[in-house]
Amino acid sequence: MANRSVESTKVTAKVSSTLRNTMDDGKVTTASILTEVSDTLDSGVQVGEINRSWQWAHTASSPKTIASGGTFTIDVYDFGVLDVGAGAGNDAVGQSLIMQEVVSVFIKNANAAGEDGLLEIEPHGNEGWSPIGSHTVATGGALGAQGVLLKHNPTLAGFVVTDASNHRILLSASGGTVDLEVAILGRSDSDESSSSSSQSSSSSSSASSSSSSSVSSSSSSQSLSTSSSSFSVSASSESSSSFSRSASSSSSASSSSSSSSSSSSSSVS
Repeated sequence: MANRSVESTKVTAKVSSTLRNTMDDGKVTTASILTEVSDTLDSGVQVGEINRSWQWAHTASSPKTIASGGTFTIDVYDFGVLDVGAGAGNDAVGQSLIMQEVVSVFIKNANAAGEDGLLEIEPHGNEGWSPIGSHTVATGGALGAQGVLLKHNPTLAGFVVTDASNHRILLSASGGTVDLEVAILGRSDSDESSSSSSQSSSSSSSASSSSSSSVSSSSSSQSLSTSSSSFSVSASSESSSSFSRSASSSSSASSSSSSSSSSSSSSVS
């Protein structure tokens, strides 16, 4: 018998941007934005706590790919037949996995930049999980290569999961295959820290996103420079094993008009 816990959990999201305008006389005006959230989550079932974590991550040796036109279902209550390497419906340390509230959900189209394939995310047509929302080609919300959806709610209620009525996410690939990465953090109120076997393994995933640039007030040239993005998520249970994933991108651009960019990062360990 073992005592399962989730340690050193942190979720962060940040958006930053600087816009620069250089006028004909050489004067430069800039304006910046910065907003962020950073939550450190303890192990437990109260506000700001989690006691369950799960990841489904694409790697070369263990591909997690949705074929073009295909679908993939995640049951966020008990994870059904999905096997991350420690048995179907188990977490990465081999323990049965039930979530009654989701605190954080991270879903990424892990295709290489420029690859076709849009990732659609929505409640399943049968007992769909409504908190995920609808992000499809039809709504204009499907994720292209390296696109990420991150939702975080550390309140006591979290995002509620109800078995047999409100618990399934449908993921679909449109216009090409999609390599998939998913990380979910949550709570089981009725079975806070129990373990059913001594099997252990571990998983972690990372990805992060940030962006910065430059802005100005009137005339001549406006620019966005040195724009970068990255996302990260990691998680570990106290029974040993780990996973990690990461992705980042950077670019620069300038023109007579400009746009802003954003960034998010999240980590769990």
